[in-house]
This record gives sequence, C-alpha cells and structure tokens, in this order.
Amino acid sequence: MNSKSFKSGHGKKLILILISMMSLASGLQAGENLDSLFVEARNAAMNTTSRDLAIEMCQHALSVSPDHHDFRILLGRCYSWNGDYSLAESELTQVVAAVDSYQDARNALLDVYIWSEQDDKALELLAASIEKYPTEIPYRVKQLQLHTKHERTTEAQDVVEQILAIDSTQNDALAYLDQMKPKEVETVTKDVTPKNPTRSTTLRFAYNRLAETATAWQALVLESSMDPWHWISLEHKETFSFGPVIFKLNYANRFQDTATQLEIESYPTIRKGTYLYTGVGLSKSDLFPSFRMGVEIFQALPREFEVSLGFRYLEVPEKKIPIYVGSLGKYWQSFWISAKTYISPSNSSLSKSWVLGVRKYLLKPADFFEVSIGSGVSPDINLGGEEVNFLGSRSLGISLKKEVQTHYDAYIGLRLSNLEVRRDAYRGDTGIEIALTRNF
Repeated sequence: MNSKSFKSGHGKKLILILISMMSLASGLQAGENLDSLFVEARNAAMNTTSRDLAIEMCQHALSVSPDHHDFRILLGRCYSWNGDYSLAESELTQVVAAVDSYQDARNALLDVYIWSEQDDKALELLAASIEKYPTEIPYRVKQLQLHTKHERTTEAQDVVEQILAIDSTQNDALAYLDQMKPKEVETVTKDVTPKNPTRSTTLRFAYNRLAETATAWQALVLESSMDPWHWISLEHKETFSFGPVIFKLNYANRFQDTATQLEIESYPTIRKGTYLYTGVGLSKSDLFPSFRMGVEIFQALPREFEVSLGFRYLEVPEKKIPIYVGSLGKYWQSFWISAKTYISPSNSSLSKSWVLGVRKYLLKPADFFEVSIGSGVSPDINLGGEEVNFLGSRSLGISLKKEVQTHYDAYIGLRLSNLEVRRDAYRGDTGIEIALTRNF
C-alpha cells in the first residue's frame, strides 16, 4: 500500500479500526480510554461513510463493557439512521429497561418509533415519560404531533392546554391554535361565507315535540300532547364574485296543516372585514310569516372582535313587526363567542330576545361544536307564525357539524325550549334537527 492509499477514505477507515482494536486489547479491559473511544465512535457516526465503523466500535466496546449505556444508545442511533429500526429498538429498549431515568435512551427510542410509524408504541412511551417528567415539554410536543397526524382533535387540544399551562409562550402549541383559528372574520354564518367560490346543497329536517307544562322551566317533552312540528328544508348555495347566495324551499306540517315558504339569503362582501346579510321570505300560509326580510352589516374590529347592526321585518296575521338587531362577537383561540339581541316595539316574544353562543372550531375549519342559551324567540330560527304571538321563552341548544366524508358534512342539533303561550300558561318544546350537506 503506497502513501496515496493512506490518504484515501479506505486508508483512514483502516487506521481507525486498528486504533479501536488496539484500545480494546489494552486499555478497555482496565476500564481506560472508554471516553476517548466513545468520542471517536460518535464522530464516525456523524459521517454516513464511516457509520459502519462506528457500529463496529460500539459493538466491540459493548463486548467488553455490556453496561456502558452511552455506547448502546449510540449503537441504536446508528441503526435507526441506517433504517434498521428493529435492531435499533432492540438496543434502546435494553437501556430504557435498565435505567428508567435515562432520558437520552427514551428520546432515541421515541425517534425510532416515530420514524418507523409505530405510533401506538410511541404514544405509550410518551405517556410513561410524561408521568415521570411532567414538566418536560418536548414529550408533550411529540404527543401533539402524533394526535394531529391522526386527526385526534380532542386529544390534541388537551395536550395544547397542558403545554400552555406549563409555558404560555410555547411555539408549537401556539402554532396549533393559530392553525385551528378561523381564517376569515365572520359570525355564526362562518360556514356559508367561504374564501373560495363553492356551491353546496343541503337537506335539513327538524322535528319538534310539544306539550303543555305546569312551569316555565320544563323543556324536555317525553310525551306529546299536541301535533308535533315537522319541518323540511332544501337549500342550495351558489357563490358569486360578491359573496354567497342561498336559496331555500321550506315545508312544514303542523296542526294537521301543511305550508311552504321560499327564502333567499345572501352575504355580499363590501370590503375586507365588512360584509352584509340580506334575506327575504314569502309564504301563503299562517304556519310561516307571510313575509319576512332582513338586512345586517358586520364589521371586524381590532383584537378579533366583530360587531353588527341590522333590521328584521315580519308580517303575520294582523301584525307587522319591526325588529332591531345587534351583536358582539370575539374569536379566542379556536372559539367563537357571540351575543346577539333582537329588540322590537311589539308586545310579543320578539320584543326582547337575546342569544349567547359559544362555538368551538375543531381540527377542520368548517367543523364545530356549539352551545347556546337564549330568551325570547329569535326571528332567525325556524320561526312559525304562531310563535310570534307568544309572551316569552327560554331555550338551550347544542349542535355539532362535522365532515363525515370527502365533500359531505353532517349536522345534528338539539334544542330545548319552554314557551309562555299565554299569561301563566307554558309549553315545552323539544326539538331535534339533522342535516346533510353535499359540497361541490
């Protein structure tokens, strides 16, 4: 072998092997030179061309000193970098089992599980690691990444809350919240004001069971004492350059009578952060208001607040009712919190109505869970002509909207109300609403 051979990569590798073998033959048996040999092995491991040499050096060191965990961890790392995950797992689990507090071994084994997509094993090890080290944020960050990967929204949100309780400025948790935050400034009409032109068709069905009650607080109706209210709506949304327009055909069956209603709603954008709601509805039956219309302007404010002012108008038998509308809402993390009031000079359940809502957006921006409470009758719900004449009401609602398949969204809602139909005469109303939307 000439001098040029020793300058080549093979020559250097041969020299390192000879050095390592000489060290093993002499100093290692006396417990000497381990630190310097480990440094050589680690340096060799960093270079892909000499990683096999690092593996050989670790194996020789462990044959002399099997309990030298740093060499075994480095050996496991080398195997994992080469893609030999089963060999890496075998080495690293030995260290974790032998020394429960060795975090380097835990971290190396977690990388093996994650890189080899053994996510269940990774989550199991993370749970054990967090129990032992509850303030170590990197373990919780890995948990967050795995839950996000598998779209486990509830679990991911729990982990985010845990991280921020330890460090309110942690970047990964804040980035997750920012990802889940709605990107457009909107009110509860968020799912009908898309950023890109889309269209959708929705079939909606509502069933309300009614019964006279003795108190103003009974809302859950188990047995119906009068004809229930059946309501079906076919809706189609088209998005134009100015915003979406929604066409609705409503059908009602109540008190052995049937009725239809036509409605058109739109949400035109005036400028960035400012848009309108407009709507009109017509019906020839007393089950619905014979005419209804509305207009409302929404304005985004700093700190993710939003306000609105508007007007509604209803015509029912022998009454023409003007209604003034105002709302205040705020985005906070992945929540939309809103308060809306309806004020009318008429002596009806519409005279002083309000609704408070808290909507939690889930992993996908159009998915949400919402809880609301209210007093009085809102003119924006499935309003029958009879409800306008009631003296008041109290209500509680919960709803969930979620993508169930590509292009398909499902919605389910439960609404419990108690209506004061006459002075000291009350009616419980238990309503359920389901809907299926096809997005195009």
